Amino acid sequence: QGISVGVPAGQLLPGVMIGDTVRVHASIDYRGSALSDTFYAAIGNRFVIFDEIWYGTSPVSFAQSVDWRTYEMSADITITEIGLAPWTPGVFDLYIKLNGYPAAGKPELSNVIEILLRPDFRNFAIVSYDKV
Repeated sequence: QGISVGVPAGQLLPGVMIGDTVRVHASIDYRGSALSDTFYAAIGNRFVIFDEIWYGTSPVSFAQSVDWRTYEMSADITITEIGLAPWTPGVFDLYIKLNGYPAAGKPELSNVIEILLRPDFRNFAIVSYDKV
C-alpha cells in the first residue's frame, strides 16, 4: 500500500490491496455536438454478464467539433473489503463505459488486476528445536 505502480493496458497490475485505489485511464475519439457525460470504470468478473464489485466515476465533457478529437479521462476505484466465497478469484477483470452513451462501447480487459483479498503465506517451516 502507498506505492504507485502503473502498467500498460492488457498487462497485470499486481499486488493491489484492500484500501488501495486503482486509477483507470482511458481515451476516446469524439466528434459531434458538445456534450457532458460520466466516465465509468468497474472491476469485477465476467460471467454471462459483467459482475461489478468495485467502480469509480468522473465527469467528462466533449467540445463541439466536426473533426475527430482525442479525449483522455480517468476514474479512481477504491478497493474495499468484500465477502469472500470459495470461488472468489484473486485476479479480476476491468471494463469502462460512458454512462449515457452505450454506442461508445464497453471496452473490457480480462484477468488484469490482482487483488489480495485473503492473507497469503509461504515458506512456513520448522527451522530448529532445542532442549532448554
